[in-house]
Amino acid sequence: MKALKIYIYIFLLPWTVYQIETNSICLQNDVHALILARGGSKEIKYKNLVKIDGLSLLARTILIIKKSSCFNYIWVSTDDHKIAIEAKKYGAIVHKRPVEYALDNTTSVASVQEFLQSHQSIHNFSLFQCTSVFLKTKYIKEAILKFQSFDCVFAVKRSHNLRWKIRETHISPINFDIKSRPRRQDWEGELIETGMFYFSTRKLVANGVLQNERCSYVEIKPKDSLEIDSKLDLKIARCIINKNKEKFVSFKNTENVIKSS
Repeated sequence: MKALKIYIYIFLLPWTVYQIETNSICLQNDVHALILARGGSKEIKYKNLVKIDGLSLLARTILIIKKSSCFNYIWVSTDDHKIAIEAKKYGAIVHKRPVEYALDNTTSVASVQEFLQSHQSIHNFSLFQCTSVFLKTKYIKEAILKFQSFDCVFAVKRSHNLRWKIRETHISPINFDIKSRPRRQDWEGELIETGMFYFSTRKLVANGVLQNERCSYVEIKPKDSLEIDSKLDLKIARCIINKNKEKFVSFKNTENVIKSS
């Protein structure tokens, strides 16, 4: 019994307090969720509407955002009628984006600026990316919590890759000394943006940026950091999700056998 009490105090109590604090902040926050989903995409046509396990990338993103219970408003900014229909189907509010803000060379910041210009009452927002198919509510809640104390919060993954730069006449290392190559266990690695989400403010976007030096981050597990930019990425995502489904079905079958024995 004493061991159980110690376990609850060390492991369960902090998690319960964290959950209560996060849920409270989620209920009170004024952050609007925003998804940029234009109709034009090159390698994968209508990429935002491509389905994985019966759901489009857009639908999956909207549903996960909803499941987090952290947002009163979920917006989809799009120039495309089909995407608008899909967004409304899953309960998002559609912002009709002008065509000139949905071109191949249009930046995310420019698209967000256009959105905020049309909705002057919105000051805090979280920009989500449909192609980050393994978005999870725990990442969203951690970001919401950190956003209370920082100007911006974004998603990163940790990398231990040794990088080189191409010079005019040679190549040279960027993040390590060739005379003292670091072992993976001897350094923390580098933080690489995943693009999964960016929590930011109107003030920052007015200056043409999503981030500043007063940012925090949410570290995404490597297995959740896949971003669908190519057909190969799409195949990998489908394989992972199908494999996870098989594991879940196998677990449920085992559970049912145990219960019936």
